[in-house]
Amino acid sequence: MRFRINLEKMGRNEFIPINYQYELSSAIYRVIDRADGDFSKFLHEEGYAAYGKRFRLFTFSRIEFQGFKVIPEAGRISHFGNTASFTISFLIDKAAEEFIRGLFMAQELIIGDKISQVHFTVTAIEAVAPPHFIETMQYRSKSPLFVRRKRADGGEDYLHPDDSDYGILLMQNLISKSKAFALSTGDDQEFKAVLPDFSFRPLGKIHKNGVKIKQLTAQQSMLIGYMFEFEFKAPVELQEIGYTAGFGHLGSQGFGSVEVKNEKI
Repeated sequence: MRFRINLEKMGRNEFIPINYQYELSSAIYRVIDRADGDFSKFLHEEGYAAYGKRFRLFTFSRIEFQGFKVIPEAGRISHFGNTASFTISFLIDKAAEEFIRGLFMAQELIIGDKISQVHFTVTAIEAVAPPHFIETMQYRSKSPLFVRRKRADGGEDYLHPDDSDYGILLMQNLISKSKAFALSTGDDQEFKAVLPDFSFRPLGKIHKNGVKIKQLTAQQSMLIGYMFEFEFKAPVELQEIGYTAGFGHLGSQGFGSVEVKNEKI
């Protein structure tokens, strides 16, 4: 299920970090924790598990600000307007739609770091109708896609979409998410570890997007993702999982959110 979260700014503060993805993720977890502590604890500590990995199975887009200016030299966004919005999607049964609405309605989101913060109130939650999924889809990223590959020395490579392993890792990640969700519902008949027929093809320009995680702390790190359009051929069920839970890694930290190309929402 995908939702558009509409926000209204509170107070006079207007400066938000350019790298706000981690802060928005933290704000979302705080909202969920206030509304449903058990669900929040499950997402934080357990998640959906498969093949020795754990998934949160949700993702969110960048924020669309009404009235803003980017100030690169300060590392800030000046949101001088009054409203903003973003989309968030959960791989969850449609019957849980009202549950998700209840989590966010009238909640307060505080987005920022030690330098500056902006307070928002959720004014409306709109369910977004899903697209018609077919085996070959074209997508546009709404937040950077992040794909990492483990090295033998224990480190990680952050892959460019032109890397020959990129599409394979995207597909493996979707299969793992499918398996994790199936296990959570008691259905273990979905996709096994065998890769189905698929293809991945970037379209047009690819824009590098570095995202700071835990900025202004000792744990600060830079993750490299990419904003781009792409064509993806895969089973319909996996298309839906990618659209809903995010393509690639770290969806719950705001990576991998997409929209169907030419179907602007």
